[in-house]
Amino acid sequence: MPEIKAVIFDLGKVIFDLSFERVFQSWANSSHRDMEDIKSKFQFDEVSDTFERGHISAEEFRSKISQRLNLDLSNNEFDTGWSDLYLDIYPGVDDLLVQLKSKCKLVALTNTNIIHSRIWPIKYASTLSYFEKVFSSHEIGTRKPESKAYEIVLNYLECKPAETLFLDDNAENIEGARELGIKTILVSSKEQMEEDLRKDMG
Repeated sequence: MPEIKAVIFDLGKVIFDLSFERVFQSWANSSHRDMEDIKSKFQFDEVSDTFERGHISAEEFRSKISQRLNLDLSNNEFDTGWSDLYLDIYPGVDDLLVQLKSKCKLVALTNTNIIHSRIWPIKYASTLSYFEKVFSSHEIGTRKPESKAYEIVLNYLECKPAETLFLDDNAENIEGARELGIKTILVSSKEQMEEDLRKDMG
């Protein structure tokens, strides 16, 4: 079995917790609407995917989502709500990253967008400092599970897929990496993640 030379982490629900319920509640509070009504009309589809690839602007995204949800919000109200999903770093993650960093390269690959990227790099700056580089979908023009996203990271790492371990909480993203020959861990909890890392890293 090839030695693992690099570990690629997803961020949300792996390094830190998040909740989109907070987004819908914030928009509901700002627009004096029912949160469940907004939630029921929101969907992650081609609009959000395109935004995460950086192929549409923040202005276009706000317009499309506001029209779909019948929201009448200022740009600040929209962005504040859209960015209100970020919760705490999972306990013990910093210690885990310190241990891993002594053994191999650490990078992150996250599906994100220009609005969110104004928040999480600051909120989680201390923890993110353990990563050599963070690859954001809107900056690289592609998103997980598209093969190009993983290939960009592999090229940077100068590692073979079998020498690389990828962790994500999304099964589709895991499958996308696995198809390229990258070793993977599907994350369901921090405890399970640590146990599987011990098995793969020794």
